[in-house]
Amino acid sequence: MLSVAALAACGGSDSSPGSSSTGDSTETSPQNSGEGTGENGGKPSAKPAGQDTEEGGSGSAASVPTSPLRVSGGGSAQFQVKGGDNSIQEFGEESDEGELEEAATALHDFYVARVRSEWRRACANLAGMVVGQLEQLAAQAKSGDKGCAATLAALTPSLPPSVARESTIVDAGSLRVEGDRGFLIYRGAEGTVYAVNMALEDGSWKVGALAGVPLS
Repeated sequence: MLSVAALAACGGSDSSPGSSSTGDSTETSPQNSGEGTGENGGKPSAKPAGQDTEEGGSGSAASVPTSPLRVSGGGSAQFQVKGGDNSIQEFGEESDEGELEEAATALHDFYVARVRSEWRRACANLAGMVVGQLEQLAAQAKSGDKGCAATLAALTPSLPPSVARESTIVDAGSLRVEGDRGFLIYRGAEGTVYAVNMALEDGSWKVGALAGVPLS
C-alpha cells in the first residue's frame, strides 16, 4: 500500500562528496560520475533538470541546484542480494531500454519539481491512485484546497539546498514490469539502491509512490 506520509527525499542526506549547494550544476556524485554503459551497451543518458518555475513557487526553491538523470541500465541482476529478499529484483520481467528511460524521466522530473516547489508539475508525474490518495487526505483534513498540488505542498517539508539536490540523484538501472505495474530500481545519493512503484497509465509510466524503498 502506498503511503502518502513517505515524503523523505530518496537518497537524501545532509552531506555527499559530490554535492554542491550553489548554481545549476550538472555534477553528479562519485558513484554516478563514470561513463559506464547502458543496458544495451550504449552510453548512459544524462538529462538536465527542467528550469521552469510554477506560478506561486518560491524563487529560492526554484534555484535549488539539481543533479542530472542518468540511465545506466544493466538490469536487475546487479541489485540482487545473496541470501536476501529479491522479490522486487525478480518481479515480472525486465523492461526494454526505452521504457526504463521513460519511467526514470518521470521519477526524476517528480523529484526535481518537488524540491523546487513546482507542485502542479510534480503532480503531473504521479499516478492517478497517488493523486486520489492526496486528495482524499485533504478532504479528511477539511483543508480549503483539496487539489493534489496544494496537498503535496502542505505535506512536503522544506529541505536545505544540499539535501534537496541530493534527493534528485537518480541513476536508473532496471525497470521490472508485470502488466501495468512496475518497480524502478535506481541508485540515489551515496550509492544507496532504491525501488519505487511505477504505474502504466494511458501508455505512459507514472510515479506510484512519494518515495522509494531502500534495497541496500
